[in-house]
Amino acid sequence: MTAEGLTNVKRARSEGCIETGVRDLPHEQAAASPQRSRLAETNWDLFRLFFSVAQSGSVNRAARALGMSQPTLSRRLKELERNVGAPLFFRVSSGVKLTQEGEELHRSAEEMVRSFEAFHRDLSLRVGDRSTAVKISATEGLTKHWLLPRVKKLRALNAQIRLEINSTVEQQNLAASDLDLVIRIGHPGDNELVGRRVGTIAFGLFASAGYVEEHGAPKTLDDLVDHDLIGRPVDYVEAHRARTGPIKLLNAFNAAQNARNTLNLMPVANHFAATAEGLGLAFLPIPFAVAEGLVRVLPEETAILDLWLLRRRETDLRRMTRQVWRFLETEFANTKSWFAAHKTTQKRLHQVA
Repeated sequence: MTAEGLTNVKRARSEGCIETGVRDLPHEQAAASPQRSRLAETNWDLFRLFFSVAQSGSVNRAARALGMSQPTLSRRLKELERNVGAPLFFRVSSGVKLTQEGEELHRSAEEMVRSFEAFHRDLSLRVGDRSTAVKISATEGLTKHWLLPRVKKLRALNAQIRLEINSTVEQQNLAASDLDLVIRIGHPGDNELVGRRVGTIAFGLFASAGYVEEHGAPKTLDDLVDHDLIGRPVDYVEAHRARTGPIKLLNAFNAAQNARNTLNLMPVANHFAATAEGLGLAFLPIPFAVAEGLVRVLPEETAILDLWLLRRRETDLRRMTRQVWRFLETEFANTKSWFAAHKTTQKRLHQVA
């Protein structure tokens, strides 16, 4: 650029006749950018307060409805006005009236508030539905003989509780199943669970009266190789991880399976039915098998496994889950003797403790 051209540019700049980018924007336009930024960052709560005052037409009445002091509400409204960059109210004898900017904001705020209220109602409904549902996983036998007989008592405590019971001996993926509480026999399993041991449960060998009459009962564990057996080692894999360590009865039962044809069937609940049909001997929880009317063989041989009540850490946030947890803890404490198969309690609990 020539010296003359440079001089003309300098003159034009000094007279405000040439655009030079953001640094040379008019003062009002340059100031608008931080104003827009403040408005965009405005706390949603300020719009809610503004809408309440606009609806009531009075700062005092709105403050009472909102449960806050009038000076605090006025201060919050001033904050919103600073962020908007315009007055939103002017005082009248009856309270306050909206300015033109206030009217514009009110129309926009009304749409936001109505949408938020609809969202809140929908969310409360969805969250409420899940929060009243308590999802429990337990074995089939425990569900049938212990948990279901206690449902009426639990409903009497809180009629709003909705129970979802998943009966399976398999350890489930808790995240995928969205389970709240888990009752397990043997080893507690997942590290994602917290809880405590609530007792022990006794296992023994059982047959039907017809099977014993036809084949006789084993006299020792070594005699198991001469009998038909129901089940397979994998069905009791968690038993091997119990705190009691290797279990003599279960080990002998599993070893005998290699010498005989064994009836394998799932779920494990069918072991009770197969035993009742006289198809062989089965390794079963004593209180459940007694309740099914099965005959215990080798009564001196017992395996004791731990009984665990577990939960996911996150479920403590749900009030219903906490209530069901406390209920189950109490019920387990009241039925420890039954689970342990003490002779005086080897009967089905017809009445809930």
